[in-house]
Amino acid sequence: MLKSQTLALELHEKRAKLNELNLVAEPSTEQRAERDTLTNRLIEIDHECRAALVAENVTVTSTLGDDAENRELRALANKASIGRIMQAAVEHRAVDGAEKEIQDHYKLDGNQIPLAMLRTERETRAVTPAPGDVGTNQAPIIPGVFPMACAAFLGVDQPTLGVGEAVFPVLTLNAIPGVPAENAIPAGTGIDSEGATTGAFSAEVLSPGRIQAAFFYSREDRARFSGMDEALRMNLSDALSDKLDQQVLNGSEGLFNGTNLANHNVSAVTSYALYKSQLAYGRIEGTWASGVDDLRIVCGSGTYAHAATQYRGNNADQSALDELIVKTSGVKVSAHVPAVASSKQNAVIRLGMRRDMVAALWEGVTIIPDEITKISTGQILITAVMMHAVKILRTGGFYKQQTQHA
Repeated sequence: MLKSQTLALELHEKRAKLNELNLVAEPSTEQRAERDTLTNRLIEIDHECRAALVAENVTVTSTLGDDAENRELRALANKASIGRIMQAAVEHRAVDGAEKEIQDHYKLDGNQIPLAMLRTERETRAVTPAPGDVGTNQAPIIPGVFPMACAAFLGVDQPTLGVGEAVFPVLTLNAIPGVPAENAIPAGTGIDSEGATTGAFSAEVLSPGRIQAAFFYSREDRARFSGMDEALRMNLSDALSDKLDQQVLNGSEGLFNGTNLANHNVSAVTSYALYKSQLAYGRIEGTWASGVDDLRIVCGSGTYAHAATQYRGNNADQSALDELIVKTSGVKVSAHVPAVASSKQNAVIRLGMRRDMVAALWEGVTIIPDEITKISTGQILITAVMMHAVKILRTGGFYKQQTQHA
């Protein structure tokens, strides 16, 4: 059983127990203590489940299965060195060994890094420039900091594509059953004289667009700083991943941008009751979500902080934020959510976990070295380019809700 599934079972059990305690009109001291313990544990499970889902998404997207061929491919990805691919790109030469094998498998050029290698943790990380005191006792490199990804948390599929445009067909009109009398065609159900429903499909065509990041470092740093190339590569990888997450949330086709999702604006301060209804219980309609635990919420830091100040009453000890964390499948803050404006901010609620949105990646991140632009200062410019496309396939799987804080 996956770790996320184990945590989901624990979440269900503890949530049920907490609901029982919340029904007690006058809880004892022991029951209050147990309720506090359960609430704290549910918050911990929320964080642990997010981490497990992200890790499991990496594993799932890096391979199509667990047969012998895919196990061999994973072993090859772990054996190959991204640092050597970058070094070869800078020196304008071909790679050999495991690096060439995995590039040939994915039909990539010598300066391209397979996505399978970026999805595994193998090498240390860092940011430029190098410190002055480095040597044989150099400690592990501390990575740069980027916002935690929300795409996996929201169940946004990230398929890896080959050359060309990608088409994602969606069935938009379901079959409509009827209960006809004997030898009769049911009326008013959309069924024709032959007893068949007229179906409808939509086809979303995704064309690749660029995500790229670049920075430079000196030849001196590279010569004296162990792990420089690998560290800069990982920082580029994190930057590209973070930008993809930004595109999912607030890019031109993102969840928060414009009217990709319908606006649900408010004109009054979002109270405890309104947080519960607008971000949770009011979103249950029986098709996309059949229970509050089918929901996941992504909000900004302003909404998160405000929800923590809203209580059911003066003597209540559980805030609206606590309620949402405990009852739904998680609340997550993203730095990519548009900032508070005029005391208002939007949040997105995920309804279910169907394939309602894709963030497609084209195989291979291209590394482009430039030793000419800054040659007078002895610096090397590295650019990484990743091709992607983001699209909401069915808006019914998401709900954008505005909150007001003052």
